[in-house]
Amino acid sequence: TELHQSYHHYLKLVSTRVDGLRVGSRDLRVYQILPNSQLALYGRDKVPEAKFAYDLSPISVTYRKETVAWYDYCTSLMAIVGGVFTVVGMLESSIASTVSAARSRRRR
Repeated sequence: TELHQSYHHYLKLVSTRVDGLRVGSRDLRVYQILPNSQLALYGRDKVPEAKFAYDLSPISVTYRKETVAWYDYCTSLMAIVGGVFTVVGMLESSIASTVSAARSRRRR
């Protein structure tokens, strides 16, 4: 049996606001569309139909630009370097103690 085909489209609309963008005295509000489509198969006795369904998301997205001071960047960089130094030191210490224990077992 040969099947008829048609697409079913599902659209999710998400309200989006960008701080700092204005139209006149009002904030600019746009909608993002998240599409999803599926191919539906119909039997010979049914007429294929394209379906469109939409859903308004209860969650809104807001984009905001924030600046970071140079000293915050330096502090984060130093924290990463210190964390790497600590982890490498712990690994080196555990490898050295394992090798030392293995050598002492061989001597006995």
